[in-house]
Amino acid sequence: MRITLMHNPKAGDAKQGRKQLMAALAKAGHHATYQSTKEPGFKKALKQPADLVLAAGGDGTIGKVAFHLIDSGIPLSVLPLGTAINLARALGFVASPEEIIARLEGGRKQVFDIGLATGPWGDRYFFEGAGGGLLADYVRAAKKEEKKNGKAEKLSKEQQMARHGALLRRMLHDYSVRQWKIEIDGKDISGRYILWEAMNIRSVGPALHLAPRAATRDGQFDFVCARAADRALLMEHFDARVAGKKSKSPLPTRRFRELRIVCKGSTIHLDDELWRDKKRNKKSSDEIKITVKPSALIVLHPAASIKT
Repeated sequence: MRITLMHNPKAGDAKQGRKQLMAALAKAGHHATYQSTKEPGFKKALKQPADLVLAAGGDGTIGKVAFHLIDSGIPLSVLPLGTAINLARALGFVASPEEIIARLEGGRKQVFDIGLATGPWGDRYFFEGAGGGLLADYVRAAKKEEKKNGKAEKLSKEQQMARHGALLRRMLHDYSVRQWKIEIDGKDISGRYILWEAMNIRSVGPALHLAPRAATRDGQFDFVCARAADRALLMEHFDARVAGKKSKSPLPTRRFRELRIVCKGSTIHLDDELWRDKKRNKKSSDEIKITVKPSALIVLHPAASIKT
């Protein structure tokens, strides 16, 4: 196959660098073109003829690449090199990069739903989930903490996940509930929430499993919310995450196709980015609409065994 390898060189380790990945692709019989996601030419490389685009990196890299493949007909595959890799897992990529490359030939294609958020800052696609309250504020706090600690600090994936879980726990301890005006598929569910999430996949943030029934090709998202009465249950869930234990989500979920929220100055996150960082359209209202864009992405999953 003709493969465009979109690689984040800062993800993974020395064993998963450009030289090793390109060698593995050549060994598997593919004709690959390399492009770093940190260098100029990113968009141009994605416009070149290819049978497959292979994103190597964390969820941020995957989302960055996938954005340019929406409705393109070109399939996406993933080499997971990040920390939380919520999106990579949801897409079905849990093996090592070497194993995935060896099984690309003969893989199966599946569609993947994505989200569309429309609001004061224009339109924006997302792949994992969107939300407000605790997890949105956590995104900002995590970025500040990372900047404060510096990139030179080397931690294992487990240590990084534990650190993020501990940060969430500290924030939840005295986090104030907020009044949100929310309408889900035409029904008013406004109230005071610690957090609310519109989830396309099962996990959000530091691998928090909040939507166990979420499916990525059913044309619907899962709405998850926590009120003041859920604080203790949510704390137990976070404690289990910090301890590295599996824990079922204590929060209720419901399927939906359209969600409307009035933000009024509150922070909203789309995947692992804050939406309010962009310039606002002064003529727009405070309302945000979240809808599902079904089957917008094609994903090539590795074959069950190596093709000989």
